[in-house]
Amino acid sequence: KNLNRDGWKTKTIDITFEKSTGPEGMLAALDRVCNEASQAIVDGYSFIILSDRNISAGRMAISALIACGAVHHHLVARQERTRIGIILETGEAREVHHHCLLVGYGADAINPYLAFESVWQALQDGLLDKKYFPNSTSIVAAYKKGVAKSMLKVMAKMGISTLQSYKGAQIFEAVGLADEIIERCFVGTTSRVQGVDFAIMFEEMKQRHEIGYPVRDQHQVAVLPNPGDFHWRRGGDGHMWTRRRSPTCRSPRAPTARTRTGNSPTMRIPNPRGAQRCAG
Repeated sequence: KNLNRDGWKTKTIDITFEKSTGPEGMLAALDRVCNEASQAIVDGYSFIILSDRNISAGRMAISALIACGAVHHHLVARQERTRIGIILETGEAREVHHHCLLVGYGADAINPYLAFESVWQALQDGLLDKKYFPNSTSIVAAYKKGVAKSMLKVMAKMGISTLQSYKGAQIFEAVGLADEIIERCFVGTTSRVQGVDFAIMFEEMKQRHEIGYPVRDQHQVAVLPNPGDFHWRRGGDGHMWTRRRSPTCRSPRAPTARTRTGNSPTMRIPNPRGAQRCAG
């Protein structure tokens, strides 16, 4: 982060902004980040680090993907992209798909510091077997290896064999993003379904921010809510396997209701003669 060796220097760019400034402040911060990236090239820096470390109760962070995509396309439009590398220092990147998106939209390297701290905490709390992960170094190495192998698997499915070919390739389709976001941050990405614009995005970011920094003490939570991204959760996101209280396709002539006799459940079998009489 503080590299200054053999002519290689890094400049850290803060991607947070004052929460009170609203959507206008977010867009102004995005403009500032892009301009600072161009100025870093003029000043002779080799890498820029887009960091959300300064997040606090009064400061919100621009989405890492929004910031990365905006800076990437800003530099491409100015024909400056090959003159500097983009590094993300973010607490948002946790899953393999997060890393794939960031690299696919121009990131050269990622420091998922919150993911590292989470696995460290899990190790200290005894949630992981110390036989396989004796120290923090081993668990971080396992996390990095898992992410790297999973990214290789994603690349292989797309017929891509090198990370250089995957970086900035934008082999994604946006669902539910308005054109103003696509044209600013994800230029050239297919988006056939409109949806969230910058104003709505700010409100969603604000809701997530207030979970971590609640305005009122009664909103303090011991465990963060599970939105049901992977498994069904009551009140969470819907899935193809979401439980529903809907009638099943059962014939009234062949009921499958279960009755219990003693401790062993038995199936109630319909009377075939009765079914014939009903049919007649």
